[in-house]
Amino acid sequence: MLITAYSERQTRHREKIQRLLNFLKEETYSDFKTLMLLFGFRDHKSLYSLLSKVEGMGLIQKHVLVSRTMKISLWGITSDGLAIVLTPDDALFPARFEPSKITGWTLEHHLDNQAARIILEQKGASGWINGDRTTFLSRYQVSHRPDGLITLPGGTVIAIETERRLKTKARYQSIIASHLLARTRKNWIYVFYIVPDPQKKRGLERLFDSIRHVIVNHQHIRWKPATGMSFASTRSTS
Repeated sequence: MLITAYSERQTRHREKIQRLLNFLKEETYSDFKTLMLLFGFRDHKSLYSLLSKVEGMGLIQKHVLVSRTMKISLWGITSDGLAIVLTPDDALFPARFEPSKITGWTLEHHLDNQAARIILEQKGASGWINGDRTTFLSRYQVSHRPDGLITLPGGTVIAIETERRLKTKARYQSIIASHLLARTRKNWIYVFYIVPDPQKKRGLERLFDSIRHVIVNHQHIRWKPATGMSFASTRSTS
């Protein structure tokens, strides 16, 4: 009985390591809060123990990013970690964690994308593809790359856009045109915009409401505001 219980614990532990490495293979690095969301641990100790174990194996590395506005611990995958989760379908060796390449803005945006992905996966979505990865670039020829694609339980593919900072109306017109072309090709059907707070959500909705046309293939196309677009904030009003 004890042997069976020990064996089961070891199996679950290996599965957690595999899950962590597969996630970081696609995302390169993450922070403690996001990894807690990924695993759904009830206490911090369980995650700290897992991260410490995998770091000790040389499969991930910890880096503390310090700037004038933040101090945050990150865990990223090493080349040895990537080697463990490589598959025959991987044409190229994925990017390893390089802390020197991280900036404050790219960090925030990267973590926003991860949170959106995890929440959607917990609701049954699957097949996440990062918009900046080779898998996306080799499969889709579009002028604007969304932050990611994910497939809903019913099989519908949606594009995800996480907006921490609002763009200009002209830029959104260009982005909408790209999404409309992708929709025509049935690359994806809907676009979900995710913003950090209700005020940004309101601002984004007003910007989209002001757009009446977009240019597609050098032609002015009338556009109904919010066609195929959904907006959500990660923090609700109190």
